[in-house]
Amino acid sequence: MESHDEAYEKARGRISYFEVGREAREGVVLNRFRITGFDEDIPGLAAHHPAGPSGKLLLFLHGLGGSKEDVLYFKAFVEKFCFSIMAVDARGHGERKLDPEKIRPELLIEYLGKTIVDNRLAIDIAFRNHWVEEGKLILAGVSMGGILGGVVAGVDKRVSGAALYVPGGDLFEIISESRVPMLVELRSKIPPELINIVKPFLAPVDPINYIDKVSPRPLLIQLGKHDDIVPFKNGMKLFEKAGEPKQLVVHDSGHSLPVDKAIDETVNWLRKYFPQLMI
Repeated sequence: MESHDEAYEKARGRISYFEVGREAREGVVLNRFRITGFDEDIPGLAAHHPAGPSGKLLLFLHGLGGSKEDVLYFKAFVEKFCFSIMAVDARGHGERKLDPEKIRPELLIEYLGKTIVDNRLAIDIAFRNHWVEEGKLILAGVSMGGILGGVVAGVDKRVSGAALYVPGGDLFEIISESRVPMLVELRSKIPPELINIVKPFLAPVDPINYIDKVSPRPLLIQLGKHDDIVPFKNGMKLFEKAGEPKQLVVHDSGHSLPVDKAIDETVNWLRKYFPQLMI
C-alpha cells in the first residue's frame, strides 16, 4: 500500500484550487473552496480578517463526526489576533459524509491516511494563496484531528507549532478500548481472531510514531482526566513520547474539554512561544 508520504509527494505537483463562494459573516470573511488533483475533490473553508490575510494561519483538523465548519470555534483568533483559519473536511465527513454502515476497518485506515495527505495539500494551497508565511503556521487538532494532527506536524516541517486537544497515541489500544459508539460498533463486526491483524496497518497513521519529530517546534497537549473516548492514558503516552519544548494541560473533564479554558490555555501558550504572532 502506498504510504501517505508517498501519496503526498505524488499529488503535490498536480493540485489546483478554486473558490466556491465567499461571504462576510460576523466580523470574518468566509472563503469556501475546493482542492482538486488528488483522488477526489477536497472541500475546504478559510476565514480571514476583513482587512485580508496577515500571513498568520491556524490550520484546524476536526474530530470524528465533525466538519470543516468546526474551525469557527477559533473565530476569536481572526477577530482579536488577525489570524486566518482554515480546515478541510476529513474523509467520510462533512460534504464527504458516508453512511457509517459502509465504513469497514480497511476503509477507516485508508481514510485516516488520505486525510493526512489532504491537510498537507491544504498547507500547499495556503502558501500558494499567500494566506500564510514561513514560521507563522500553527496546527490545531481535536480528538481524531489531534491524532492525525500529531502525524501532520511530525512529517511537515512547515508547521511552526501544534496544539492538540484530547489526542492519543497507540491507535490499536484506542480503537480496542474507546467507548465512542462508532468504534464500539466497528469492533463488534471484527472477529476477535482478526483484530490483531489490523495492528501493523495502523502504524503509519499513529501519532505515537511521529510526535517526537515535532521537536524542537513547540507542542501543546490538552487532555481530559476522565476521557474514555480517547482514553486519558493514551493521551499521556503521546505526551511522554513527545520531545521538548512541550506543555501539558489536564482538565477535570471527560472528552469534551471546557472550550473557553482550552482556548485561553492555547492563547497563553502562543504568547509564550510565538509572541510575534499575538500582536
